[in-house]
Amino acid sequence: MGTVLRNKTQNIRFHMKILFLCKANMFRSQMAQAWYNHLSNKNKAKSGALICHEGELSWLVTDSSREFGLDLSKQYSKDVNKKMLKEADIIIIMNKTLMPNFDIHRKSLKKNVIIEVWNIEDIIVKDSNKKIYPEFVKTCKFIGKKVKSLISKYG
Repeated sequence: MGTVLRNKTQNIRFHMKILFLCKANMFRSQMAQAWYNHLSNKNKAKSGALICHEGELSWLVTDSSREFGLDLSKQYSKDVNKKMLKEADIIIIMNKTLMPNFDIHRKSLKKNVIIEVWNIEDIIVKDSNKKIYPEFVKTCKFIGKKVKSLISKYG
């Protein structure tokens, strides 16, 4: 599923807090949060940007999410903060290239947090070109599979 960086055998509590992190909180982490909150019956997730947040999500993100019954139309990009990091029981980082940006936050983590790295590449949007829309749909579907696997693993 990805790389587990800490304590993969930890007993999981009933109400877990999941945190998805990516570069700008504009697509991957937002999509993972939406999938998780849609599929999980007992836990809720948050998401944040490790590097920069950029405001409103692109139509490419909101439209591709609708194809899977997810609504991201009211979501916006947000930076990760100490409270989010301190509360998280599981942190998912969308790509290993973000690890240096994550490492500066390690002091804010709880002791037994589980950290996984998923190898989901960023889709660079230089403009709102319809030609890249299928790539968003494909990535949205892939993230959904990763989230389903996460739920079956941890609850």
